[in-house]
Amino acid sequence: MADKNTWRTKLRAVLPHEWIFGTFLLLTGLRLFVHGGAARPWSFLFFGCVLASGAVFFWAENNLTPWRWRVRLLFYPSAMGISFYAMGVAIPLLGNGKVDTLLLGWDHALLGETPAVAWEHWLRPWAEDVAMAGYLFFFYYLVAGPAVYCIRDLRLFRKCIVGLFTVYGFAFMSYTVMPAGGPWRWMTFATPLHGPWLLDRVLAPVNAGSNAVDVFPSVHLAASLYLLLFDWQHGRRRFWCYLLPCVVLWFSTMYLRFHYFVDLLAGAAMALAGWWMANKYAAATNEQPMFTAEVERKSQP
Repeated sequence: MADKNTWRTKLRAVLPHEWIFGTFLLLTGLRLFVHGGAARPWSFLFFGCVLASGAVFFWAENNLTPWRWRVRLLFYPSAMGISFYAMGVAIPLLGNGKVDTLLLGWDHALLGETPAVAWEHWLRPWAEDVAMAGYLFFFYYLVAGPAVYCIRDLRLFRKCIVGLFTVYGFAFMSYTVMPAGGPWRWMTFATPLHGPWLLDRVLAPVNAGSNAVDVFPSVHLAASLYLLLFDWQHGRRRFWCYLLPCVVLWFSTMYLRFHYFVDLLAGAAMALAGWWMANKYAAATNEQPMFTAEVERKSQP
């Protein structure tokens, strides 16, 4: 009975994003393994991430200290980066065709034309540079946004990571079943993008950094909108500082031909799902201690 209760306690200690992102890793690994052939070796990378996440979880739960909490929470940015680039090779091996035509059709049904094409007449070098600056802001916000809470307030950092990697877990699952490359991959007929100050220097590396399946939903919108909502709750000054760059970022995803409009709609839904999950989890655990009893005693004034 004691062992059974111990396992129940451990299961209750698994964070929501650990379930969700772990499910993405496990299901993707199983699909690759079952498919066989050249896909099978890639399954072990995803299984390895699952095993690593379990090891980090049990190591942290064995003695919940601030240091161990941070290592546990920061494991998921690492797993996200590894699995993101692995999907670029692994997912095409499953034989799923790209769904760009489907997404383009949805844009046509909603707007009459996808913005990447409709806005071509509004291309201006200075605007393209501004849009690229907004697009690159995402990478700063993705790091700096959670980092503030990691340093200042561990409980808020945990809440932030719970919601953010709920977003990533759902988004990555979508990439495995609805892979798409984005408008720029087929708009070879269009006027080439040109921005003399910034875009010309970074567009090629940005395109090369894509895994070619990362379109629906737009994580650029999903993650940045989630972080904005989080800052609205917990860092209102940061919210107002980052609101305009985020609006430029969202505009840039279509203006620079990375995304379809429906990608942003799906990204907004993902952001709201992550925000709901973060708040639901925080409300349920607000009164619970974060650390082992000994650490809690030492932290008392």
